[in-house]
Amino acid sequence: MTSDGPFLERVVQRCGPAAVLSPEDTAQRVLNLRGERFAAAPLLRPASTDEVVFMVQLAREAGRALVPVGGATGLVDALKTTGDGQWYLSLERMRAIERIDPVSRVAVVQAGVVLQTLQDAAAAENLLFAVDLGARGSATVGGLIATNAGGERVLRFGMMREQVLGLEVVTADGQVLDLMAEVLKNNAGYDLKQLFIGSEGTLGIVTRAVLRLRTAFHAHDAAWLALGDLRHVPEVLARLERGLGGTLSAFELMWPEFVDAMCAGPAAPHRRPVGAPDAPAHVLVEAEGGDVASDHERFERVLGELLASGLIADAAIAQSDTERRALWALRNDIPQLVKTFYPPVGFDVSVPVAQMADYVDELRTHLSARWPQARLAVFGHVADNNLHVVVTLGAATLTESKAVAEVVYAGVATRRGSISAEHGIGLEKREALARHLPAPVLEQMRQLKRWMDPEGRLNPGKMLRAD
Repeated sequence: MTSDGPFLERVVQRCGPAAVLSPEDTAQRVLNLRGERFAAAPLLRPASTDEVVFMVQLAREAGRALVPVGGATGLVDALKTTGDGQWYLSLERMRAIERIDPVSRVAVVQAGVVLQTLQDAAAAENLLFAVDLGARGSATVGGLIATNAGGERVLRFGMMREQVLGLEVVTADGQVLDLMAEVLKNNAGYDLKQLFIGSEGTLGIVTRAVLRLRTAFHAHDAAWLALGDLRHVPEVLARLERGLGGTLSAFELMWPEFVDAMCAGPAAPHRRPVGAPDAPAHVLVEAEGGDVASDHERFERVLGELLASGLIADAAIAQSDTERRALWALRNDIPQLVKTFYPPVGFDVSVPVAQMADYVDELRTHLSARWPQARLAVFGHVADNNLHVVVTLGAATLTESKAVAEVVYAGVATRRGSISAEHGIGLEKREALARHLPAPVLEQMRQLKRWMDPEGRLNPGKMLRAD
């Protein structure tokens, strides 16, 4: 857009040539995990909070909207432009870990810091940043905050919201909100930082954060369990939590179709961890503690009790860190899942643990009744209510994706669950959100957006319709 030229030249003069990518260069970048490309629009790359303020104010002067960019690992089209006159804003040049305090166990970081970088820096101080997920090598702190990311340790440590002590945020009119508290307990008025966690960049741009760290674990025990009955899931989870003395960090439930997909191909006999191919469900569990010997002994004892009680049919306990990583590699081999269920349409939903088995059975029945060729794979973190649902209809998948979504979300609504467990709303789930939230709740959200961003300058059209 030629009218952008004078404004972008001002960015170069103020912030240097590295601060702007041309529309042509931006369009070469990968937008999401599906491999789609960014729109041909300018991409602004500030190197400081002051430069973010300058760019926000300049975009407002130019009549442009901003689409904040993190690691581009999202799944709900939150980074797609929704019209002309929109610029991207990436904090990829703001990747400083400003300070790690091993005594207070906090990290002060810029929002462009990559999750893996933060994890490694914390580990060097014998500390742990509790959020972990498959996209750790590209997901950024700002993106994790914007989506309230969860991951594999939510059961024990909570989602991103529980890791954030303080934020620095640039508002739609270019003000800087200093919310950078470094203490866990803070009841001084409204907790404004919570407004921006999970807001997908629609209310403000997070530039810096104070994050909570934990003492690193030395003991890591993992096992792959085959269940004899899906109805045993709540009891197995409860017994593990009680028996492991608070060390249970992960509880990943997988339906047979998912496990079969992970084990497909010539390496199948070597990948399947347990000898129960007909099990109705599988669980990957991990416990983390401080005493390698005693924690492992307790882990084996608790699993032995579950076997003796008949709550699990088989178990494969990792005997080394290599074996533990292999179990997680099997669970996280999403490319293999996509290959087996291609073309896929995916969902992340929340339902009560006690109703998960019934929900999946009902979903399978409804999908098969409407599309006999439908194939379904389900897996999830479970203890935090999260299920990932993957459906393929073969050639009809893309044309029928909205109808599939209605079937998936119908069972969620009747169980008082959530249509988005951890990936957010973006554009993909915006219409579904409007249908599933009570009208007064939706209107309160709209009023908040209008108050904080009255001109609709920040990630326009995401999460909520403009009307």
